[in-house]
Amino acid sequence: MKKDEKIKCEICGKESDMVVCKTCDYLLRYGASKSTIKTMLSDDKTNKIWGENKGIANRLASAYYSALLDSYDNKKTQKDSKENFGFNTFADGITLGLDIVMPLLDEAHFKKARNKIEMMLSIREK
Repeated sequence: MKKDEKIKCEICGKESDMVVCKTCDYLLRYGASKSTIKTMLSDDKTNKIWGENKGIANRLASAYYSALLDSYDNKKTQKDSKENFGFNTFADGITLGLDIVMPLLDEAHFKKARNKIEMMLSIREK
C-alpha cells in the first residue's frame, strides 16, 4: 500500500489512514465494543438524529457565539489560558443544550436523560 493510499476502517468502513479510524479508536478506548459501534453506526434513526444535531449545533453556535464572547470580561480573559477559556466556552455550550432540553422532559424522560449523562460520565472518568 502506498503512503497516500487510504484503507477502510474495519469497524465503520470509512476511509482511514489506519485499520481502525480515529473515531472508532476513540470509542473503543472509552469502553465501546466493536459490535456496539457497528450497531450504533448502522442505526439509521440514530445517524439521522446525529446529522440533524450537528446542523442545530452549528446554528446555535452561530447565534450565540458573539454574545457569549461579549459576556466574558475582556480583562479577565486576557489573563486566562487558552485551554481554560476553551473549556469554559465549551461548558457554556453544554449548559445551553441542557437548558433547552431538560425542562421539556417529563419526569420519566428526565430521569432517563440524567442516567444517560451519568453513564457517559462514568465511562469518561475511568
